[in-house]
Amino acid sequence: MADTPHTQQDPVAVVQAQLDAYNARDIERFCACFAPDAQLFDLGSPTPTTVGLLAIRQRYQALFDQSPALHSRVLSRSALGAAVVDVELITGRLGRPEPMHLMMVFEVHQGLIQRAYAVRE
Repeated sequence: MADTPHTQQDPVAVVQAQLDAYNARDIERFCACFAPDAQLFDLGSPTPTTVGLLAIRQRYQALFDQSPALHSRVLSRSALGAAVVDVELITGRLGRPEPMHLMMVFEVHQGLIQRAYAVRE
């Protein structure tokens, strides 16, 4: 049996599990990658856009429901310690035909994403 994010300590593996769940639009697997008190930020903002697993679930369930063709492809990935940085190309978001570039900085502790910072183009 494969490791779940809860038993997997490698930050890159946790972020990849989150991405795989995102691409499958699997809200249960996606949420399993985040700490109960996880925070999502726009990079540079001192205030999180989303706080806690319930809010993350609501935000992403709505996105998954409205984006049947949603897919993210990692263009580059870097990791150092607890930080993983992905540059992604996202297609099918909210039915839009144009792709979107996104950079995500994930902070992973004890096998779960604690904080994530987004930079959108």
